[in-house]
Amino acid sequence: MVSVFAEDYFLFPVVAIALAGLMVLLCRWAFSKAKGGSLVRRVDHRPADRDAFGLLIDIRTVPNYNDARVLVSRLRDFGIKATAARTTDGWTVYVWPKDEAAARGLLETP
Repeated sequence: MVSVFAEDYFLFPVVAIALAGLMVLLCRWAFSKAKGGSLVRRVDHRPADRDAFGLLIDIRTVPNYNDARVLVSRLRDFGIKATAARTTDGWTVYVWPKDEAAARGLLETP
C-alpha cells in the first residue's frame, strides 16, 4: 500500500520552484553584461587593422561585403584559398603567401 503524506504535496512544488529560481539566476549570471561577471565569450565586432591577420597577405580592399565575397568566390573557383575580413579600410581579401602572385594575377584580369 502506498501512503501519501501532506509533506509530499508540499515538498515537490517547493523543490520545483527552487530549481526554477536557480536556473533563472544561473542564466542571468551567464548572460549578464557586467564586466567579469560572465563566462560566455564576447565577440568583438569592431573592424581590425589590415595587418592583424598573421601570415595572411592582403590582396585587395573593397568597400562592401558583397564585393569581397565575389572576389573570394572567384579565387576559390581557381583553387586559391581566400577569405575576407572587415578592416578599418573596408572589406579586405586575404590569401596565403604562396598564393599571392596567382591571386593578384587573377584579380588583375577582368
